[in-house]
Amino acid sequence: MSVSEDIRKTLSYYKRNGLSDTFYAAKERLDERRARERYNYVPAPAELVRSQQALWQCLEGGDDPGAVFGAEYTGKHLPLISVLVPAYETDEFFLRELLESVLAQTYGKWELILADASSTGKVAAVSSEYILKDSRIHYLRLPENKGISANTNAAAAAADGDYVAFLDHDDFLEPNALFEAALGILKTDCEILYTDEDKCDEKAQHYFEPNRKPDFDYDYLLTNNYICHLLVMKRGLFLALKLRSEFDGAQDYDLCLRAPKTKICHVAKILYHWRTHEGSTAGNPGSKDYAAERGRLALEQYFQEHHIHAEVEHSRHRGFYKVTYIPDIFSARRDVGVVGGKIVNRRHRIVGGLLQQDGSVLYAGRHEKESGPMHRMDTRQDAWAVDVRCMKIRDELRPLYRDVFGAPYESHILTAGTDYTEQSIRFCRDAYALGYNIVWDPDMILRID
Repeated sequence: MSVSEDIRKTLSYYKRNGLSDTFYAAKERLDERRARERYNYVPAPAELVRSQQALWQCLEGGDDPGAVFGAEYTGKHLPLISVLVPAYETDEFFLRELLESVLAQTYGKWELILADASSTGKVAAVSSEYILKDSRIHYLRLPENKGISANTNAAAAAADGDYVAFLDHDDFLEPNALFEAALGILKTDCEILYTDEDKCDEKAQHYFEPNRKPDFDYDYLLTNNYICHLLVMKRGLFLALKLRSEFDGAQDYDLCLRAPKTKICHVAKILYHWRTHEGSTAGNPGSKDYAAERGRLALEQYFQEHHIHAEVEHSRHRGFYKVTYIPDIFSARRDVGVVGGKIVNRRHRIVGGLLQQDGSVLYAGRHEKESGPMHRMDTRQDAWAVDVRCMKIRDELRPLYRDVFGAPYESHILTAGTDYTEQSIRFCRDAYALGYNIVWDPDMILRID
């Protein structure tokens, strides 16, 4: 990103959010630039690729998955993964890199459906060359360009796979992407699987912004499409849902919102490379604005369809949303039992709030105005536990509160200097065992000396 582009973004951010927020946003942008320079993308090790290729040869030879992966996989069915690529006037260099990345996969039970809506024949010309190389590549000529959703739906209708995987026409995969996806499917019998990702420049020479995602986090999903790439879904489920053209630009977010929230597997490895260039959503600010608004509309409609009373606004971070529940989160959502916030000291540093399993405070020492990697410090999300000093609970949990803390909720028995971490964790875990979710809300703040 150029200096002039940085200045333009900073001025735009200032107009929306004011001086204080802009100062910390600019500071974080500088930190991100340094992190980008430090990020060292390491391709899949050659030894891993060779070992997976050898394992695939055993599987292709008819070996039971249990003989290759262990007894827990005995008798399981190796999934056919249909890679769906909607193409439109795709740059030849990008298309060739995409196709080569699929051909290089260490897992062999795949097919690629290239649905071409171009008005010229350049995608067809490249495709015909690769079809001769490998019969698993299929070319589908679409009669007209109906947009990303309709074109992807057409590709899925032509697929035979047990699962579909979504690959944008200018991106590419790590060679072990489908192997890791298949292994996740075999291990969990999931309906939806997603992986970590990063971005690269136009020529795929420099990589940046590694997105190391959490395991499925419902509340984080209700603020942004963190799942994104690589997304793999049971084909039957996808065909039942399909992409909706009215949300083109955020069609995958709309899909994830409507999909079941169970049987989801996260593969915590960077297996997808999202290419940035002027025409891509990743590289074009205009495309991002368009996609962000479609995402807001998709989230708004999701709440309406599920009778959740909430208002959705754009947050101060592009592509992220601020959800306001009416009249409050407990009234709007019966699944939420506890909401916690962040505790900050007089120096505006976080000293409590979101607790990890070992009792440590996530984001401890960071300035309250910082947003952190992928803006998670500034975004509502599911929690393991939250600090009782900054906590709200639903009425049904008042007896549990009294049992754990030895006093009624209204009294807030807290004494200065007393550590209630252990009790906070116990209370949240017991609430979760009763079927309630724990949510951390960074807009809920307690200030202490």
